[in-house]
Amino acid sequence: MAEPADATRPTIDDVFAREYGPLCRLAVSLVDDPGRAEELVQDCFARALPRWEQLDNPGGYLRRGVVNAARSELRKRRIRRRTPNPPEGFAQLPERDRQLLDAVARLSPRRRIAVTLRVLEDRSEAETAELMGCSLGTVKSLTSRGLDDLRKVVTR
Repeated sequence: MAEPADATRPTIDDVFAREYGPLCRLAVSLVDDPGRAEELVQDCFARALPRWEQLDNPGGYLRRGVVNAARSELRKRRIRRRTPNPPEGFAQLPERDRQLLDAVARLSPRRRIAVTLRVLEDRSEAETAELMGCSLGTVKSLTSRGLDDLRKVVTR
């Protein structure tokens, strides 16, 4: 025999009707894209559904889920912006060269600039420091750490 439903416990339909709009506004304010914000909110409701009966505070659970999903979305955007589109002919390069170019693209912008100026353009540390507007020690550090990062990928 099925247990009677808890009359004080809100159904997912009730919470959806009450929280969907505010959660979408929250998500839009975090990700600046209404379509993507709505998807994040819908995903949170979908993830909540299987465990609905165990949730003590469904609105709080959903709100936290939206914030976490927005943070994840913003993190992915930052990574996509840091990783440029592959150059033309990239697919025809040997695998090792493609790995190296991918690794260079994943370097922080300052390390990538320092390594490019020092190694690819064969500039001196002083020229690189002047072009980057930083100290000689900073160029040495950025170049050294950037090359260390690249060695980890190339020596695999």
